[in-house]
Amino acid sequence: MNLFSDDIVSEYQKWRKANPNNFSWWNFVNMKANLDTALAFAKFYCPEIIEIEECCFLKDKYNYEIYESWKQECKGNKKNIEMMVNLYQICDFFEINETDNEREKIVALGNILKFFWTTTFEKMYPDKKLKVEIYEEPDEELFITVYSEE
Repeated sequence: MNLFSDDIVSEYQKWRKANPNNFSWWNFVNMKANLDTALAFAKFYCPEIIEIEECCFLKDKYNYEIYESWKQECKGNKKNIEMMVNLYQICDFFEINETDNEREKIVALGNILKFFWTTTFEKMYPDKKLKVEIYEEPDEELFITVYSEE
């Protein structure tokens, strides 16, 4: 399975071209990150779920005030509450300070998160039947959310 094309990361391509026989993504990670970052990404790609009043929320996204607001707005509809509380704009996960292939990278990240979150939830919370969805707004902004399938 190929999660994304190597071509979308121009810095990786430059290093690979300079070291054609011995440069891989592992080398790139070694240059760009440390153990703390690697551990943080483990939580990012395999998020934990918390339950509040029979609703499932992404632990690192949950906010009580936002939950209470959507609980009233959605008139107690569990699926809609979960969808809105767990909703996150994909480009907001990282500071975007580049312009090359930005849209392609955001789409790739969304698809990767959907893959890993779905796999994580199937393994860690099989009884919850959690669904991961990507939504595109008319202005081409991408969002990701999680909710329980009834």
